[in-house]
Amino acid sequence: MSRLLRTLIISTILGASAHCHESPGMAYGFDTIEPSPNLTWTPCFDDFTCSRLEVPLDYSNTSLGTTSIAFIKLTGKNATIESPSIVLIPGGPGGSGVDLILENWFLAAQAFGDQYNIVSFDPRGVNNSGLSFDCFSGNKEARSVFLRLHSTGATNVSSASLEEQYYSSSIYGEWCNNAVENESPHGYFVTTAASARDLLTFTEAEAELAGRSPSEAELWSYGISYGTVVGATFASMFPDRVGRMVLDGVLDAEHYYNNDWRDSVDQMDEAMGKFTTRMDALILQLQNHPVPISGVQSQELPALVTYSDLKALFLETIYNPPALFPVMADILHKLERGDASPLVGLFDGLNSIFDARLAIMCADSYPNNKLTTIEAFQSFVEFTSSESKYIGDIWPIFQANILCRSFRPHLPDSMMVQESISGLGNRSSSFPIMFASNTIDPLSPLKSAREMSSRFAGSVLLLQEAVGHTVINLLGSDCYFGHVQAYFQGTVPPSNITCEQQHMPFA
Repeated sequence: MSRLLRTLIISTILGASAHCHESPGMAYGFDTIEPSPNLTWTPCFDDFTCSRLEVPLDYSNTSLGTTSIAFIKLTGKNATIESPSIVLIPGGPGGSGVDLILENWFLAAQAFGDQYNIVSFDPRGVNNSGLSFDCFSGNKEARSVFLRLHSTGATNVSSASLEEQYYSSSIYGEWCNNAVENESPHGYFVTTAASARDLLTFTEAEAELAGRSPSEAELWSYGISYGTVVGATFASMFPDRVGRMVLDGVLDAEHYYNNDWRDSVDQMDEAMGKFTTRMDALILQLQNHPVPISGVQSQELPALVTYSDLKALFLETIYNPPALFPVMADILHKLERGDASPLVGLFDGLNSIFDARLAIMCADSYPNNKLTTIEAFQSFVEFTSSESKYIGDIWPIFQANILCRSFRPHLPDSMMVQESISGLGNRSSSFPIMFASNTIDPLSPLKSAREMSSRFAGSVLLLQEAVGHTVINLLGSDCYFGHVQAYFQGTVPPSNITCEQQHMPFA
């Protein structure tokens, strides 16, 4: 298992190719697959089957028409027609489950067992599924100008930085609103609640295909990062349809729906570990003296390495410290010797402003958005900066949640979560949910997993001793995946088991 899991890290960073040559009659994209209200699997990408499932735009008003959701399946070597499918719910918002499977297919059987089919999907608005749109309507120059106006660096690098980011943020939402009004009238029908309903439609369609009763079908799933919000939303909406559900790298769903991302900084500095002493001097150095790179000797374009470039390095590293600490250590060593060139362009490359991501996140939080005024934004920035010395001031511009303040989705009630994701009270889901977390997760901290588990009666929390974002992305351990496989087979472990670290981080 460990060799395959280690390869996951490499593919996550570098990407992977799903096939080397094309076979006649094989689909290598979703454009050639006809949408269908029935689940129809077409051979695709050599080793997989794909489907475009037709679903209502609005489940409460089917007269509006339909859209399609792209699904991909890796059939288990020992799976039968009766075998459940484990649906991998991708992170994001805006993450592609199709890409997740294509790039990490080798992990699936080892992690979950080859008696299951492994399925994933592109949620509404993402990649191969319907309802995607371009906020700038193809105007690349307008998008570029906006990014230049808004992406001014870490939010405290200058006295004007906070104001520039706040006031420029309204530009993005106005362009997105215009694109929806004039080109994509249902472009905001991409909410998490709608995606949760799409998962139920898939689950029922799969049961019908296998000759089982759709009304009794249950979802088996493994949610990752934002996928834990999708999973928790599904469990709140359809508690009797939870077959198995593991939620790994848990976001507090209540905070997500309020556009409140303060908790994310809770364990960031803890994740940086022993590097902090070295970083203090370098931070101070770049704060006071940006480093010019003339490019004369290499005949490359000139550049200016700034404090924000260094902070971008820190933020990128905490996603996967075991894989990226050695890279960061090498860059810091070069910087200490006066070579700042490895930092060139890191902040510019940190851009997380993707239309699918923002459309989903801003539509979800629109009714309860707590971040609309400059006072609220200043409070958010002050909080994150005080809680995380090393990443807190780069987090607001990267998270980009201030961009939601000018979105105007105007969605029907059926698109929104009608009640808070506060769990089920004294009621349990049809099978206990298993929440999972690393002991130090710098983006979805352990306290969020504990809080979410407390809201779902009968749920359990499984811990992995590790530092980084999500257990599955950090190698896990035989202990962890042993409990996951036992859970899918029906054995719920006691809550708060901690699996010891099996794969040692960079030392």
